[in-house]
Amino acid sequence: MKRLFLLFLAGLWPFFSQAQHEHYPHLTLWSRMQIVKEPNPRWNLVGTFFWRRQNNYQENRSNPTINPLMIGGQTLITHRNTQNTVWVHIAQISYMVSNQLLGKPDDYNAPIGKEIRYAGGLEFNQEVNEKLTLRQRFLQELRFFKANDFHPVGRIRGRATIRYQLKPFVSINGVTELLFHDPPVLSGQKPIRFHQFWLGGSLIWSLGERVNLETGYTFIHGRRSTVIEFDEQNVLNLHLSIEI
Repeated sequence: MKRLFLLFLAGLWPFFSQAQHEHYPHLTLWSRMQIVKEPNPRWNLVGTFFWRRQNNYQENRSNPTINPLMIGGQTLITHRNTQNTVWVHIAQISYMVSNQLLGKPDDYNAPIGKEIRYAGGLEFNQEVNEKLTLRQRFLQELRFFKANDFHPVGRIRGRATIRYQLKPFVSINGVTELLFHDPPVLSGQKPIRFHQFWLGGSLIWSLGERVNLETGYTFIHGRRSTVIEFDEQNVLNLHLSIEI
């Protein structure tokens, strides 16, 4: 719980230090479908398909499905210790095709981005009781963008989540996440630089013994890569998970 609180406080700092710069609001829809396989209690394999859309501030600010935002896929291999308290994320590999968030006229002319991403790290799992679970995850990413000739760019991310089972068929989930650019970085950029702060909540519905549906909301405050401008995403989440 202490890690969750400290991460939340650290994420609030950019709001006070960067308030004088340009900020662009967005309404987006993030959806995904996950296929999960556990060969045994110590190994977890996940395949994910992403599909994200966004509003168009010139045409309809209230519809988050008008313009494309991102489409992609991901695989994740995780090993857990015997006590199920430490998860080692050995390899998280993603491929994504992304559109620029639309906040100003120049954004409509931005090229479509293509990215290959590798991430690895640790996650700490604390089952406080039969209903309450706390988790803290730390990942180091290497991102390879076509626009950067697929040279690696680093990013570190720390996430804390709290989950409480309200009923046998539904749980409430809270999340906060902080992301920083770290070496290797783009030419001319600082070695450590703020990128994003996330804060959100969701309900996780059990639709069956092996099927879960997550519905929720996440606020994301993020700095743009090459200019001191900021995007604020109001994200509607819709995620389906199937265990095979």
